Amino acid sequence: MITHEMIIQAKPETVFALYQDVGNWPQWDEEVLEVSLPEGLTPNARGWLKPRSGPKAQIKVVSVTQPTQFCVESDLPGCTMGFDHRLEATTLGTRVTHGVYFKGPTSFLFKRLIGPTLSRGLPVTLQGLKQLAEAAGP
Repeated sequence: MITHEMIIQAKPETVFALYQDVGNWPQWDEEVLEVSLPEGLTPNARGWLKPRSGPKAQIKVVSVTQPTQFCVESDLPGCTMGFDHRLEATTLGTRVTHGVYFKGPTSFLFKRLIGPTLSRGLPVTLQGLKQLAEAAGP
């Protein structure tokens, strides 16, 4: 799994509220152009996500534990790509960890082809989330 983490000076509930506001993901994730998840951030909800570069992808929420975790997956040819988001309250603030994983027969190929780009984008996404969460208050 490719992971990056950051401490955000806000409560997990504040950060999770930004996750739940699915239509506004592009405000803190510059890699996301548009997203639609009509059922909201609930287990088994389905929708789509249009990245800034690349085709629109169908997404499915595979797990949600409010206010500490959610995971979304998308199918690629011979591979499932997942985006895992975890929040942990610490004495310094909320530790936010974003991870990307690939599983399936062609996972090695996709990890090699798009993994480096995703890894470079995760810190930028976390910084955007940090700015919005800290502006919203504790």
